[in-house]
Amino acid sequence: MYSSTDMSAQENLKNLAIKNAKDGDWEAAIKNNLELFELNPENINPLNRIGVAYIQLNKIPKAKKYFKQVLEIDANNRIAQKHLEKLNNNKVIAAPSFIKQHFIEEPGKTKTIQLLRLAGKQILENISIGRICELKIKNRFISIESNGQYLGTLPEDLSFRLSKLIKNGNTYSCQVRSCTTKQCFVYLKETFQSENNEGTHSFPPKDIALSPMSEIDESIILEENIPVEIIQTDEDFERTLDDVNTDDILKLQ
Repeated sequence: MYSSTDMSAQENLKNLAIKNAKDGDWEAAIKNNLELFELNPENINPLNRIGVAYIQLNKIPKAKKYFKQVLEIDANNRIAQKHLEKLNNNKVIAAPSFIKQHFIEEPGKTKTIQLLRLAGKQILENISIGRICELKIKNRFISIESNGQYLGTLPEDLSFRLSKLIKNGNTYSCQVRSCTTKQCFVYLKETFQSENNEGTHSFPPKDIALSPMSEIDESIILEENIPVEIIQTDEDFERTLDDVNTDDILKLQ
């Protein structure tokens, strides 16, 4: 039995972990879910949340570790089974759709870019808002990849500019802002400016022609068919996995 104090501490940790995830602070979400699990080892939901957090951080081996830990406790846990199956088959798991709230434009520091040389339909149809990406410098352009999967490239003029800034010490984060099988937009943000690039804007105004986000079909933003399955309460467990979306993982008790 747990005291009212213990229950209150667990509820506070759960709410804090949810807030961490909504803020995109996956490291803090992992820390608080670990503490939550330590308080109540019988509750394996925090372990599933930790697994998803590691997916967002592109730390797939660690994500697998926690899903396997869930299955060691509950061999029939469908949530862990489904995630682990997707990871073992190198399938992309969509990010929570609430991440879209964090695409705040800062002049000179951030930019929404439409990718060129897009990947195939089978890859793009599994990509959703918030997917963390990596910038890979090539000879003539920067390739955008997620979990080792190629998504597309930045325009050559922007690729040339960012390549020089990166080589001089700048760092950037990249997330998918919207994606269909026909177009994909990413959100780039300068996360560190080197002294070598002091006074140089990563994204000068009017430097690159971009398609405004207002032109993107709103249905892309309000994506519902996200191929990740998490439940909210015990009563909801009878729902089929296809009926559950990524955001629900944050609400596990």
